[in-house]
Amino acid sequence: MDINRQKSLIRSEELDKIAIEDTKHKSNIRIGFSEFSEKIYTNTKNKILKELDASEKDWNDPKWQLKNRISSVDEISKYTSLTDEEYNVIKKVSEKYRFAITPYYFSLIDFDNPNCPIRLQSIPDIRELDEDGELDPMNEEQSNPSGRITRRYPNKLIINVTNACPMYCRHCQRRRLIGNFDKNTSKEDIETSIEFIRTHQTIREVLITGGDALLLSNNRLEDIFNKLSNIPHVEVIRIGTRTLSTLPFRIDDELALLLRKYKVQVSTQFNHACEITPEAVRAIDTLVDHGILVRNQMVLLHNVNDDKYCIQKTNEELHKYRVITYYLFHPKDVKSTKHFQVDISKGLEIMKHLEGRTSGMCKPTYVYNAPGGLGKVPLVPMENIVCVENGYKLITWENKTITKDFEK
Repeated sequence: MDINRQKSLIRSEELDKIAIEDTKHKSNIRIGFSEFSEKIYTNTKNKILKELDASEKDWNDPKWQLKNRISSVDEISKYTSLTDEEYNVIKKVSEKYRFAITPYYFSLIDFDNPNCPIRLQSIPDIRELDEDGELDPMNEEQSNPSGRITRRYPNKLIINVTNACPMYCRHCQRRRLIGNFDKNTSKEDIETSIEFIRTHQTIREVLITGGDALLLSNNRLEDIFNKLSNIPHVEVIRIGTRTLSTLPFRIDDELALLLRKYKVQVSTQFNHACEITPEAVRAIDTLVDHGILVRNQMVLLHNVNDDKYCIQKTNEELHKYRVITYYLFHPKDVKSTKHFQVDISKGLEIMKHLEGRTSGMCKPTYVYNAPGGLGKVPLVPMENIVCVENGYKLITWENKTITKDFEK
């Protein structure tokens, strides 16, 4: 055996050891495609169908799912046993902060695990009564030049088209807008927003969001898409939605064809691998098979996914199903969400771990949203590059040091 082949085999064995160690840790992460997750889903789903005298056809109907959202502690009690303390906590918190969960997403909850990622994101928690934080840390109310626009950048902006969501995330950055009932933005406000875009040629990209923008009807969406696409300087239309993870039945061929017609790109949010279920993948496939670009914007959340192997596994699952890993958002300092906060050092540790251990397609950009509406700040491990005399010191993913001279 020649020396090069011998060295290559030794190096391959070193890499195998790293991969095997990572795989061991990743195997402890709950995923949506598992017998365990399928058992939880099927058991709760059957309880709900029986209680509501509903059929499989009803279950797959997004309108039925929205009509039958679980939104009170008494409804939760029909499908799982709550302690008196749990009952009282959910009741007390929900009197101040509304919650609603689609039967589908509710059926993913492992109620035997108090740290179930689905539960933490959807069920009211006593820590929400902590008054720390701000209602509007991104200063959206003062970034609104017209209609229902949020503008923080020179050439792109947001139109907020509804406050409604299939499921109200307990970490929601816009929980101040949830209120006591669902309400779509008026046609007049949307028209005013579009007119602002029409008269500002600097705007090339528009994100339609909410709430969840896909809770608007296809006809209403097409009206917005059509008007924006007829503005010459608008080059990109995006839509923000969590329906792929909370209401995947909303995604069908009719919607996909509509998005394809206007070349609309989709930004979604999966925060944990257990949200990537067969139903969610069917929704992903429907969009991607129609040529729709789907990107994931994950939020780093304490006890939900603030673990390097969880982030790695979740992004690898998304990669497997053709979803582009886009952002890892540092959690915003939103009032009543302090229990989801993590230190930036945790995010940097995760990003350092991902280097070399997974595909670049599975490595998001870790960003901190500067308060006051000042925009996103990319965060990277600072030890990766250090200026030294005559050049740079660079740190590889294995923490090996190399140097690079200044170019002459």
